[in-house]
Parts: sequence; structure tokens; C-alpha cells
Amino acid sequence: MRRQPLQLDLFPFLSILACTIGTLILLVVVISVSSLTRERTTVQILARETAQNDGRAPRYLECRRDGVVIHPQRQLVPQSQLASNTSLLAIYLASLRNRSDREYVIIAVRPDGFPCFEQVREQVERAGLAIGYEPFNAEWELCVPAPGRSNCP
Repeated sequence: MRRQPLQLDLFPFLSILACTIGTLILLVVVISVSSLTRERTTVQILARETAQNDGRAPRYLECRRDGVVIHPQRQLVPQSQLASNTSLLAIYLASLRNRSDREYVIIAVRPDGFPCFEQVREQVERAGLAIGYEPFNAEWELCVPAPGRSNCP
């Protein structure tokens, strides 16, 4: 008697593999959709107690691709005007120079705002002001406390 060669049926394995792949695709779609509908996260940059700010009050700037935003007024100075001595930023830094013993500058830097940051940092250092900066995620919304307050509303 001749033996029949063993045959392996791969249909159950392939059906389990197809179900696993389908489940993973569904999981990727659900995570992607939930990340697209997520609300923006509000973040506040806090002055560190261990930093050498000597009890000075922080003043906030935000560097973006289109220019720098002066907080808490949320005034935008376009990048094309940053080099001007009469720009809103130059006037703001001149007013801070008179209070440099009581205030310093914190700059929030967006991922697309590094060219703007380099110009702003140069101007702040030229004004003789103390400076701090923080990389800031594009999806975050900057929360700046009102002068005299330590937290955002």
C-alpha cells in the first residue's frame, strides 16, 4: 500500500491572518480620526523657581512663521517688519529695557518660527534684556497670564 503524502491546509491560518490585519487597519483608522478631532491643548509657560530670573516678571513673545506675537495683547508683528527700529517689537523691547531689573522675556518658539526666533533673539540680546525660550508644539495654544497674575484664567 502506498501512503498518501501529507497535505497541509493553510486556509484557517490565512483567515486568522486576514482578520488580524483587518482589526489593525480598523485600529489605525480609529486612532487617526480621534487625533484629528481632538481639541487644541492650552499650555502655559511657567517661570522656573530655579531659574536665575531674580524674582523678575516674565513678558511673553511667540515666534511663528508669519512673525512674532506680543502677549498678552496678541499683537502680531509681521516678519517683514522685525528689522525696523520703528516696529511694534522694537518699541516694546525699548519699554522693557527701562524695566530690565524687574522684567525679562520668554519666547515660545513654534516649529515653523525658528527664522523669526533668530531675529527676535538678536534684538532682545541687543536690548540687554534677560531672555528665556521654549520650543512650543504647533498644536498647542499659548496661555499667557494677565500682568500681576501667576496663572491663566
